[in-house]
Parts: sequence; C-alpha cells; structure tokens
Amino acid sequence: MTRRRLLIAAAVAVLCVSPNAWPRQEFFPVEELRPGMKGTGRTCYQGSAPEEFQVEILGVLRGVGPGADAVLARLSGGPLEKTGVFEGMSGSPVFIDGKLLGAVAFSFQFPKEAIGGITPIRQMVDAFKEQPIESGSASGGKVLKKSMLWNYQLQPPDAALNDYGLWANPSDTRAQTALAAFPGHALVPIATPLNLAGFSPKALQVFTPHLRNLGLTALQGSGARASTGNTPPLEPGSNIVVPLVRGDMDVAAGGTVTYIEGNKVYAFGHPLFNLGFAELPMHKGRAITVFPSLQSSFKVLETTEPVGTIRQDRGSGIFGILGEKAKMIPINVRLATSRGVKKTLKYEIARDRFLTPFLVNFTVFNSIISSERGLGVSTVELKGKINIKGEQPVEIENRFSSESNSPVIASLSIAVPVSFLLSSGYKNLEFENIDLDIAAVEDDRAAVLDSVRLDRPELKAGEALNLDLFYRKTDGEVVQDSYPVRIPPDVTPGPIHMLIADGTSLMSMDAREQGEDFIPRDLSQLIKFINNLRKNDRLYIRIFRREAGAVVKGEGLPGLPPSVLSILRSNRNAGGMNPIQTSTFMEYELPPSDYVIAGSKILTLQIKP
Repeated sequence: MTRRRLLIAAAVAVLCVSPNAWPRQEFFPVEELRPGMKGTGRTCYQGSAPEEFQVEILGVLRGVGPGADAVLARLSGGPLEKTGVFEGMSGSPVFIDGKLLGAVAFSFQFPKEAIGGITPIRQMVDAFKEQPIESGSASGGKVLKKSMLWNYQLQPPDAALNDYGLWANPSDTRAQTALAAFPGHALVPIATPLNLAGFSPKALQVFTPHLRNLGLTALQGSGARASTGNTPPLEPGSNIVVPLVRGDMDVAAGGTVTYIEGNKVYAFGHPLFNLGFAELPMHKGRAITVFPSLQSSFKVLETTEPVGTIRQDRGSGIFGILGEKAKMIPINVRLATSRGVKKTLKYEIARDRFLTPFLVNFTVFNSIISSERGLGVSTVELKGKINIKGEQPVEIENRFSSESNSPVIASLSIAVPVSFLLSSGYKNLEFENIDLDIAAVEDDRAAVLDSVRLDRPELKAGEALNLDLFYRKTDGEVVQDSYPVRIPPDVTPGPIHMLIADGTSLMSMDAREQGEDFIPRDLSQLIKFINNLRKNDRLYIRIFRREAGAVVKGEGLPGLPPSVLSILRSNRNAGGMNPIQTSTFMEYELPPSDYVIAGSKILTLQIKP
C-alpha cells in the first residue's frame, strides 16, 4: 500500500510541475483532405488565451517547395473579417475532426479575404528529427580575408557597407520603395512582427529595409513585461516570443505555438531566419491587440517570462525545448555625449554566427544615434573589449570623423571583429561579454597627411633626426607636428626607406604584399592578429629596406638568407609560405593627435658607414 501511495504521489507531482507535458496529438493526413472540409483553428487576438476561428479547406498546393506541400484555406471568425491573415498568426494550429492538420504560415499580399496557406504538421515534425554532427572541439582552420577588418574604413561608407550581407546603411532607405516587397501573386510566408523597444526613429529608418528583406516587420512596440507568475501555460494557439535583444533595448520576434509534445515545441510553420541549429531564448507573450491594416495587419506583442530555448530554425518552422535556458552575450555601453552627459546601457544579444554581428551593429549604432546627431559633422571615439572565455580579450580602439557616417562606421568597428571571430569556425569560441566606452563630439576632426619634412637626408645608424608632419584639415588649415626619430643601431649602410602612414593604409599595404588569406592555427593566434591591428586614427613610422623574406604560417620573417628561402620554396613546403620583399627594421606608433589623420608618404634616407 505504501508503495502504491508513493507512485500516486509521484505521478501527481509530475503533473503539477509539468503542466506543458501534453499528450501526443493525432495528425490529419493531407491525402484525406477534400475541398469544402471544415475545421477550426486557435490563435490569440488579445491577452494570452487562445480563441477559435473557423477554417474551410480550398485545396492542396503541391510542390510549394522541394518535397513540400501547403494547404490553401479560407479563415473566418473573430477579427479576421477586418484584419485578414495577420502578422503574428504564424503557427496557429488548424484541426480537422479533432486531428491536427498543421500551422497557418502563408498568405498573399493585399488580399480581400482571409485566405492563407497551412504547413502540414507532419512536414514540421519531420524537419526537426536530425541531430547536430559533432566535430572537433577546436575546429577552425578556415581561410579568413584580412581586409575584412579594415575595408569598410577605406571605401566611401555607402559603397563599403553594401559589400557586407550583415550591414545596413542610410542609402538602403533610398534604394527601396515602400512597395518593393510586394511584387507578383506568390504565396509567401507571413511576415514575422519584430517588436522593438528602446530604439530611435533614425535607427529604425536605417535598419528597417534590411529587416524587411529577412521577412521581418519592425514594430515600435512594447518591451519585456515583468513576470507576474500567473500567466497560463503554453498550449497550441498560445503566443510565443523569440527575444534577440533583452534589457535597455528589446528586439523580439513573435508568432504562435502549433504543437507541443512533452517538452518539445513546434511553432511558426515557416522559418524565422532559417538558421538551422540555433540557440535562441523562447518566451511566452501577451497580445496587446491585432491592428488592422490595408497593407498587412499585425499583432502587437509584449514579452513575458522565459520558458525554454529555440534549438532549430528551418524551412518548416521553429523547434524549441521547454525548460532549457539559452545563453546570450551581455553588452555594456558607457556613452559620453557631446553635451557632457554620461549614460550607461546594459543589454544582452543572441549568440549566433549570422545574427550576432548584425545585432551588435544595430544596437551599438542605436546607442550612439539616440544621443547624437544623425546629420552634420561629428567625431566618435570608441574603446572596448570583447571578452572571450579562456583567452585574452580582443581590444578595440578607434576614432571616426565625417559629415554624416561616424555613428555607422563606429558601430561597424565592433561588429566587424565579432563577425571575423565567428567566421573562423572555432567551436571553443565563447563570448563572455562586450564592454564599450563611446565618446562623441559635434566637431570635424578629420585631416589628411599633406607633406613631411626631414632635417637631413643622411645619417649614421643609431642617430636621431627630426621629422616634421603637416596635416591639412577639411577647412584648408594646415597643422604641424614634430617628432624625433632614432634610426636603429643595427641598420647596415646603404639606402633605406621611411614610410609614414595611417594605420588603415598601412594594414592594406601589408595585405597586398603578404597576401589576403589568413588561416589561424588556433583561436589564440586569431585574437593576437586582431589585437595587433593598427589604430585607424594614428600615424605610424616604418623604417625598412627592400629585402627578400617570407610569411610562414601567418608570421612574418623578413630579411631571410637565400639558403633559408630556397628551403621554404621547395616542393616539400608548397603552400606553406608567402614571399615578401620588405625587411622592417623599426615600426613606431606616433602619439594620438587631436585629429583623425589619413594618408601616407614615403621618404628615402642614406645610412652612412
């Protein structure tokens, strides 16, 4: 008797702590559908409790994708007569004879009736059966392009930003008309409402076209709501929210739960981003209202308490696990405005190879533009650390001055190194946090290196000379700086060269000689490479001579004897080295000036015996 009581008590306890342990639902086969069949659906119009709507089957569209079908149906009931199929309805379950048919997931543009496409539930469940293939713990070994880290600084900003799939810039809003997303009569996935809180109108203007291309509709909506602890459990038809940013800024995609089996949750019926395997937070949501619109009606959602983690995002929907906690990347931004006000922003962003750089760019840009001018000259100084578990931090220090794009380029100066790190493919790469200090002034600090002058062209090794540098500001004024430069004592007699260049130009010159490709041997070498990048607002002096050398496994070896070069060039080492023609005796970083200086000059000196 005691054993029986214990078993009963254990069963009751499981039911109490696992309200989402739903029984397996019977599925309705698509093959048995006939036009005119009636059914019901479930979705949320307001609050957190699902309500029913009516469904009439119109037919089955075969081959809407490779091996995929969609059911065409007319929907009615509730506000659907006014709203039609609305954004946020994705995933709403449809039942025929009490059996689950699938998820409302598609619609036509500018419809006059609530006609939508349904993703069969069997397609959704089958899409998430595979498991990730585990590779080595370190992995990596991918070829990276060095210039990715500075190309966006060398080109005109509008052109440079369009070279990256992750970035967005002000010209995007001019290139796309308001109706560019609605050509033809294709059945398309219902746009996903992306609720944003804490974002300036300028940030939304710049990034909205890019979000639209991803199938998202940006809504200036509500942020996360404090949990009351009494919201109903998830069920088919409940709101589901996927936060991409949480904290002083909120970005959250919303949709509807289709099916729950034990701790497994299936939703949306179409991809969110089609990320494949993923790790994104999964929260409950509360619908504030459904807003009718002639263009596309949408649901306004607020985020409530977390319930699990989205583990897969594929063509047939998203798949999550209840009870798991997704890891995110904390970001701290300390901002000193041009008016002497200090602000601190704390938030966290999703961890993902594709999403993380974009979210860094979006949120850092918003941090700057919410307090600083969007038009007119400005200078933005940025210092930061990207802290990585078990490694030295990645150090960031740059300054940008322009008539309109300083905030854009400054935000990229953080997003690009993050993308570079993620592109490496190292499985042991784990961001602990990103810590930033940003200062802005409404002043033009840009200047170009106009000319240089030496006090003498001949000297002995170990002696010093005086170097005069002349910068030309944008208003035409010329400013002079002077620096003593000592020639290294080990320089042999003969002609040598002195290069004076800004950091970005210097790195570009090195990449042209040493090659664009970089294959780090491990994560530590990758971080060292990023930390050795020159600063964009400094001038550097390099004393060198034209001599043969090589780059071996990412490390420069200048001035090598012919015998060593012959061995490195042998067939047994094919592909292991890149020849170089420059032997550097000294490189010196000049102290920071009041200006962001660009340009390069080269001089020839004679070293006397």
